[in-house]
Amino acid sequence: MRNFLLVIFFSGFFQWCEAQQTDSLQKSQINIPRKEMLGPKKATLLSLVPGGGQIYNKKYWKVPVIYIGFGALAYSSIFNQKLYDEVRLAYQQKIKNEPVTNAEYANVPAEMLFGLREYYRKNRDLSVIGILGLYAFNLIDAAVDAHLKEFDVTDKLSLQLKPVYQLGLAGNYTGLNLRIRF
Repeated sequence: MRNFLLVIFFSGFFQWCEAQQTDSLQKSQINIPRKEMLGPKKATLLSLVPGGGQIYNKKYWKVPVIYIGFGALAYSSIFNQKLYDEVRLAYQQKIKNEPVTNAEYANVPAEMLFGLREYYRKNRDLSVIGILGLYAFNLIDAAVDAHLKEFDVTDKLSLQLKPVYQLGLAGNYTGLNLRIRF
């Protein structure tokens, strides 16, 4: 009799603790507003104009950072292109044994002009790559920010790191204790 009652109790207990339960909501009953579903897509599309996705996500402080970055990289690209053109012309004139029109580079050897030309070309190319990278970062930031809009950041989440000193029979030890709460 006792075994019979235990079997009934545990079968009922395991039925109650079933890990997978059927979803009580049917797909037709789920009402997710279309506006929320399009959040990340819309933010990314608006970010095709730099800063548009950040404005959509209400992260207004990021817009000036993006435009200052674009401005600095564009200035660097234009500056290096101008110097590249000047040095390239002086180098071409030097190797053709023509008089160098730019007095700044008149007494500079051809090998040094070649090195300067490559230096400015590399910096110009890196500036253009930086512009493309900043544009990609702008798109990615808008999409990720929109995805994380509904992320739960409450007081229940915490991470604590505390020093530990403990006396024991085998000896004393010190260390760090990391505590994560969900």
